[in-house]
Amino acid sequence: MMFLAGKLYQQLRKYRVIRPEQIRRSMTRLYKGNALQTEERVDAYYIDLLNKTIWVLLISGSLSGLLWGMYQKQDTGQLHFVRDDYGGDEVQYIVSYENQEKTTAQLTITLEPVQYRPEELAEQFQEGFAYLENRMLGDNESLDNILVDMKLETSIPDSGLKVSWSSDDYEVIDERGVINNQGLKESQIVVLQLELSYGEMKESREYEVVVRPRQLTDMEEEQRRLQERVEALIQDARYEKEVVIPSDIQGVHLMEERNQGLVPWLILILGIVSGGMLWFRQKENLQLQLKQQNRELLREYPYLVNQLVLYLEAGATIKGAFERVLYQYEMAERKEHPLYEELMVMWNEMHSGVTQEQAYMNLGKRIGLLPYLKLTSLLTQQIRKGVAGVILLLEEEEHEAFERRKERAKRMGEEAGTKLLVPMIILMVISMLIIVCPAVMSFAILR
Repeated sequence: MMFLAGKLYQQLRKYRVIRPEQIRRSMTRLYKGNALQTEERVDAYYIDLLNKTIWVLLISGSLSGLLWGMYQKQDTGQLHFVRDDYGGDEVQYIVSYENQEKTTAQLTITLEPVQYRPEELAEQFQEGFAYLENRMLGDNESLDNILVDMKLETSIPDSGLKVSWSSDDYEVIDERGVINNQGLKESQIVVLQLELSYGEMKESREYEVVVRPRQLTDMEEEQRRLQERVEALIQDARYEKEVVIPSDIQGVHLMEERNQGLVPWLILILGIVSGGMLWFRQKENLQLQLKQQNRELLREYPYLVNQLVLYLEAGATIKGAFERVLYQYEMAERKEHPLYEELMVMWNEMHSGVTQEQAYMNLGKRIGLLPYLKLTSLLTQQIRKGVAGVILLLEEEEHEAFERRKERAKRMGEEAGTKLLVPMIILMVISMLIIVCPAVMSFAILR
C-alpha cells in the first residue's frame, strides 16, 4: 500500500494538486538538516498521509459494499419488524409505499411489546413469586425471626410483571422492608402482601413474618440511656427560654457539634486553586528565565560594542578584539554570563575551521535579538573593507546602544511601579479576610 501511496503522491505533485511549500517551511523549522533531508521528510509526510487515507477509503468502501449486498439479499418480498421484549415499550416503524398515481407516501406501523400466552403467563407468575421469595429475607435467617431490614424488591428483570408490596402494620415494617423494632417489647406478627400483575391478570400471596425486638449492642444501649436522660432534662426545662444541661452525664462528656459553615469549603477551594497555580507557575518560571537571559544580553550589549571600539581603535583586529573581550570576562570571573558563553561558542567555531563571517552570523542567529543580529551583520559586511570603516559604524552603534539602554531603564522603572499593585492588592485581600472571616464564622455558629 505504501508503494501505491508513493506513486499517487508523485502524480498529485506533478499536477500541482499537492503544494508542499508550507510543509517544507515547517519541516525546516522543526528539524535541522540540509535541503535533501528536508525534502525527504516532506515526501515521507505526504506518503504516510496518503497511505492512511487509502486504507480508510478501502475499509469504508468494503464495509459499504458488504452491507449493500446484505440488504439486496434480504429483499425477499416481505417486511420484517421486531417487537420490544416483555414489559417493554411500543416500537414504531415507518414504511414507504407508492400508490397507483406513482405518488410516494409513508405509513406508520406500531408494534406493542411481546405478550405472554396464557400458559406462559401462569408459569411466569410462579417464577416471579419464586424470584422475590428467594430475596425477601435479606440478611435475616427466616420469616419467623426478622431482626434487620428485609429486601422487598419492586421489579423482576426481563419479565414485564409489575410488583406491589403492602403491610398491615406500617409502624413495624413498611412496603420497602424497612423495620422499626427498636421500641418493641415483644415479638410482633406482621402480614406482608405481594401482588404481581400483567395487564388485567393479577395474583397475590401473603407472608406472615415475625419481627423480633432488636437486641442493642453495649454502645447502642448506652446511647439509648443517654438519650433518655437528655430528653428528661430538656422536658424538665420546658418552661425555660434557655435550656442548660450539664456536659457530664452518666460518666460521659458531651460536646456541642458546631456548624463550621463555609470555612472548610473555602479552605478546600483555596487548596485546589493553590495546587493549580503551582502548575502554571512552573511553566511561567521557564518563560521568566528566558526573559531574564534576554534582558542580561541586552544590558551587556552596549558594553560589548564599547569594548570592540576601544580595542579596534588601539590597533587590534576584529578577531583580536573579541579575544580581549573574552579575556576581560575571564579576569572578572564572569564565565557564567550568557554573553560569555555565546562568545566562547563563536570562538571555538573559528578555531575549528569555520570562517569569521560564518561564525559571526551563527552568533547572531543563536542569540536571536535584533541588536546582535545588526552587529553580526555589520561585522560580516565590513570585515573585508578594513578596520577603519568598521570603527565608524561601531561608534554609531555604540551611541544608539547606550540610548536604547537608557530607554529600557526608564521603562523598567515605570513597570516597577505597576508591579507594586499586585502586592498591594494581596495585602488588601488578606486584610479583608482577617475582618470578614471571624464575622462569617460567628454568623455560622449562631445559626
